Amino acid sequence: MQNRHEKLAVFNLSIIAAGILLFILIWQTMGISRAYGGFAVFAFMAVGHLVFLRKRKSPEVVEDERDASIRIKANSVALAFMNTYFIFVSLAVYFTYSDAGVVSVDFFPLFVYIGWAVQVFAFSVTTLVQYRRGTSCGTC
Repeated sequence: MQNRHEKLAVFNLSIIAAGILLFILIWQTMGISRAYGGFAVFAFMAVGHLVFLRKRKSPEVVEDERDASIRIKANSVALAFMNTYFIFVSLAVYFTYSDAGVVSVDFFPLFVYIGWAVQVFAFSVTTLVQYRRGTSCGTC
């Protein structure tokens, strides 16, 4: 049985998949400027915190040291993935458009949305792996 943090990670992964799928479907039919509306599905991730991480009963513990340790490890892995993504994308854009001297502004929101999706994806996958593998409290 999954705990609250694992359920939230699975929920976030499903929202990311739905948002990217919706973006691709809208992009194919209406163009990239309207396809950014598909990323509005990402706003549903805020609902996950209300549903999965709220306290249901007063004596129930929401988070302990192991959960905090897993969250810290998942954050560090996710930020490393996001930084790597932004470095590779920046270099790819630079080498692709270096002759033109100008990069279209239409690319910027796409890079930001995908970078954020990469960060949430890496955080959720790392959270699920850490709970399945088990971890000792490295911050206590």
